Amino acid sequence: MKVPPGVTHADFQSALKQFEVALGAEWVFTSDEDVALYRDAYSPFWGEPEELVASAAVAPDNVEQVQKVVRIANTYKIPLYPVSTGKNLGYGGAAPVYSGSVVLDLKRMNRILEVDEKNAYALVEPGVSYFDLYRYIQERGLKLWIDVPDPGWGSPIGNSLDRGGGYLMPQFRNHFDSHCGMEVVLASGEVMRTGMGAMPGAKTWQQYKSGFGPWVDGIFSQSNFGVVTKMGFWLMPEPDAYLSGSVTVPRHDDLIPLVEIMTNLENLRVTTGMPELGSPLLGRVVLSERVQRMESGMGDPWAQAVASRDPELTALLSAPSADSSPELEEYALRKGIGY
Repeated sequence: MKVPPGVTHADFQSALKQFEVALGAEWVFTSDEDVALYRDAYSPFWGEPEELVASAAVAPDNVEQVQKVVRIANTYKIPLYPVSTGKNLGYGGAAPVYSGSVVLDLKRMNRILEVDEKNAYALVEPGVSYFDLYRYIQERGLKLWIDVPDPGWGSPIGNSLDRGGGYLMPQFRNHFDSHCGMEVVLASGEVMRTGMGAMPGAKTWQQYKSGFGPWVDGIFSQSNFGVVTKMGFWLMPEPDAYLSGSVTVPRHDDLIPLVEIMTNLENLRVTTGMPELGSPLLGRVVLSERVQRMESGMGDPWAQAVASRDPELTALLSAPSADSSPELEEYALRKGIGY
């Protein structure tokens, strides 16, 4: 077992025993097999001294248990590394950024505390995934949409704190911007609620961000100033109707005015979703079409386009500076294929 830096083996054993009293022995993970689950599978230092690894992990069930863990860690100067669902592979998964930390795994705190259809918001704990929230809304027939990033198994809280994004209207697409109110366990073990949650009995915690005093939510984004245990999010009311479409432009440089026009339409709220760009000529279909066709059993359209490519097109793409050559553009115009 790895011991946290600057902590004696005896002190670490005492801390682990106190964690067990606070959480129950089954929720304190110290075996090599359990701790290995918090390694970064993509680490370039796998198995080497430089690899970032945890010394142990604990899994509290509620905010009071998080407070106890933080206070015990304070007593023994043990570094903590909180994770929600622990699967954010783009940011290193559940591996701590400071080797020897105790991972504070919040996956058991997976309660959807409130979803208000009338005011279009949700209040959730860190272990709630986008799948969980989607199923909750669908099962109750609520006319609300959630803004989902690519990993549906991710945590709205974790994704928001890492400033992730999705695909809906701009006011919902930036997930940290669309949050409203958070509950945080500070390094002292005290609980702080931001926005209107700071006022006892307030009914508008998820409706008004600012509340009284300074708006400090930003210091808990991509930081180690506290453990976020609850967070509110604004949801998009389900529209009565919507229309999706596509525009194809014939020439390579038509991409420039196309993007400028789409930007203007987005800013005017004429279009209200994340646009996708692809190239039929190069066989690079947009992601949504690719996923739809693969899910329907039609295979990967990208691979199919490459496999069935016209030999003339293959030769043009093999030439230097092929992507924007006049010859390739002439071919596209002749064949009626959009760039």
